[in-house]
Amino acid sequence: MKQTMQFTNFNAELNTDVCDAYNNAELTLTLKLGFQQINPTGNAATGTYHDYGDPADPLRNIIRWTPGAWSTWKANFVSSAQQFWNGKFWLVNDSGLFQYQALGQTFVPNIYCKMKIESSDGTIGNHHNISVVRLASSETWFGSHSTLYDSRDTDSVNKATDSQGRAIMQRAHVHEVGHLLGLDHVDVGQAHCPASGDTNASACYGVSDASLNSVMGSGMTIRLENAAPWRNAMRGFAVANALQAGPPTALNLLMPYSRLFAFPTHLLASWPARLTRHYPRTLAEAAAGMNITSRITRMAA
Repeated sequence: MKQTMQFTNFNAELNTDVCDAYNNAELTLTLKLGFQQINPTGNAATGTYHDYGDPADPLRNIIRWTPGAWSTWKANFVSSAQQFWNGKFWLVNDSGLFQYQALGQTFVPNIYCKMKIESSDGTIGNHHNISVVRLASSETWFGSHSTLYDSRDTDSVNKATDSQGRAIMQRAHVHEVGHLLGLDHVDVGQAHCPASGDTNASACYGVSDASLNSVMGSGMTIRLENAAPWRNAMRGFAVANALQAGPPTALNLLMPYSRLFAFPTHLLASWPARLTRHYPRTLAEAAAGMNITSRITRMAA
């Protein structure tokens, strides 16, 4: 069965049709992005635009987008960002929900996390609308953010240096897509980057080498906490499932929300994230707290 939910930052689809003795349920988050060109005034060949789109910030030289350059940039943005975020996490099913039959046994699926980007040149029906400038060759930097990009934000550039003096490289658009999914900078909430302060301060991008190298810092390393959007979506599906009345028993007829009380683990599940594949578990394996991280031969019961 396929179930869908709409969230502020993305749409989510939970697909249990793919489940069998070896394959998990799939959770796909879809970002709908609308891209708009920023061209020189009067559609001139050259012009200027302010960093961050703020008139108080410096002007940078820009050039007019051509159809070919625009199409190539969008395709590169979508394919590379999607490739980075897709298929990186597995969520361990600690709720016991979404059980299914395979080989004569009952299985509890874990969750394979996927991500898809749908793009358009329109402004209607998108989760986020993004404006893009095309920098002149004379420019080496532009102040961009999650909904304002420049034509070089898909390039890998040196964003920081670690404690050993090594360059930390990042493709800015991948980091910004993390923000579009709802992720904060890596050290937000730490003493040196309080959530109530300026979360764009340099310290919020990490002070340790591990944090600096994070994709939500200045690097390209995925961390377990980056699975938060998928975990939040699964909590939504779990709550929706628990709110279903279930079979027409006397208790369910009198109290449609009885499953909330009968199965509190559905609501308390944390859906912990992993960076390695976790195969579906039988009821006995799940009850024993086993995690199946390599393909084992499954036999019919």
